[in-house]
Amino acid sequence: MGKIVAVVGAGHIQGIRKYLSNPDSIPPLEDLCEVAARKKISLKTLLTAGLLAVLLFLALAVIYSGISTQTLLTALFWWFLINGVLSGGGVIAARGHPLSALVAFSVAWLTSLNPFLAAGWFAGIVEASLRSPTVEDVKEMLKAESFGDLMQNRMFKVIFVAALANIGSMIGTFLGAYVVLRVVGLDIHHVFEGLSHFFSQFF
Repeated sequence: MGKIVAVVGAGHIQGIRKYLSNPDSIPPLEDLCEVAARKKISLKTLLTAGLLAVLLFLALAVIYSGISTQTLLTALFWWFLINGVLSGGGVIAARGHPLSALVAFSVAWLTSLNPFLAAGWFAGIVEASLRSPTVEDVKEMLKAESFGDLMQNRMFKVIFVAALANIGSMIGTFLGAYVVLRVVGLDIHHVFEGLSHFFSQFF
C-alpha cells in the first residue's frame, strides 16, 4: 500500500494522532461531511420579544404619565371583567360546562396579552376532561345532518366551546382596550415627555 502525504494545520495534529491510534473512534463519514445548520430565530421568538417590548413600553408609559394607582387599578379591573365576561359568555353560549366557563373567565385577561395562548384552549381542555369525547364521537360528528345533531356530539361540543371562548376573548381584547384607554385618559404628549425624561437619565 502506497504512502499518503497530507498537509494539515498544526492545530489538527493532536486530533489526527488520537484517531490514528484508535481508528474505531473515528466518526462516520456522513457526520464529518455534514454542515451544521445555522440557528434561525423563529417567528414565535420574534413575536414574543416584540410583545414583551410593547408591554414594557406601555408599563413605562403608564408609570411616567402621572396616572394614579386608583385609576390604574380601575383600568385593570375593567380589563379583567370585560375579557372574562365575554370569554366565559362564549362558553355559556356554546352550552359548555359551568367549570369551563369559569376557567375561561379566569384566564381571558391574561391570554389576551399573549398571542401564543388562548382562553378557548383552557376552556376546551376542561370541557374535554368533563365530557371525555371518543373516536366514535368524531365519526358521528362527520355523519351529523343538522346543527342540533352536532350539539349532541361531545367532540363537537368541545370544539364549539373552545371556538366561542376564543371569539369572546378576542372581542373582549378590543373592547377592553378601548375602555381601559378611556378610563386611564392617557395624554400621549405627556407620556412621551415622561419617557423622554426617563431615557435621558441613561443616555
